[in-house]
Amino acid sequence: MPGPTGGQPSHPPAPWVSRGEMWFGLLPVRRPPDLPPDLRPLGPRDRIAVGVVRYREGTLRYDELALGPLVRRGRRAGLLVQRIWVDDDASVRGGRAIWGLPKEPAAFTWTGDSLRVADDGGTLARITFRPGRGPLSALPPLPAVLPGFGGTPGRRLFIAGRLVGRPRREAMTV
Repeated sequence: MPGPTGGQPSHPPAPWVSRGEMWFGLLPVRRPPDLPPDLRPLGPRDRIAVGVVRYREGTLRYDELALGPLVRRGRRAGLLVQRIWVDDDASVRGGRAIWGLPKEPAAFTWTGDSLRVADDGGTLARITFRPGRGPLSALPPLPAVLPGFGGTPGRRLFIAGRLVGRPRREAMTV
């Protein structure tokens, strides 16, 4: 995708390779989100996935908050990213152009174990992280697939993200 003046691209090409930290949870909601007609729910409808990522090294460095239900389309399953905010303009442009993700700009303010995400309209989320209980922290780094869906019903994109990480339990309050 050419830049605004027709020169260099306004975002890096795929794949983006990054290192950082991720927090992920399935949280209850009062009203399940509406699903596009080409996707079916996967699991309880009263839960949505909430993911917070701090990409600290790599193609781009930015923070991200993503929300959406777990869904399937045929035999493929993953996260339908319905809302996603980032603090990097190149990530906004690339996420939209490459993966069809509805990325929006936001400010991320980290204070100790808390995060505030805000856009021009005000606070979007306040999130607090606390160490959880359990033996997961002793596990070695593990590879995992992080599948998702972007785009629209007429142009649905399946995103086969991959990660390697050391899982650990943490509590996340949103």
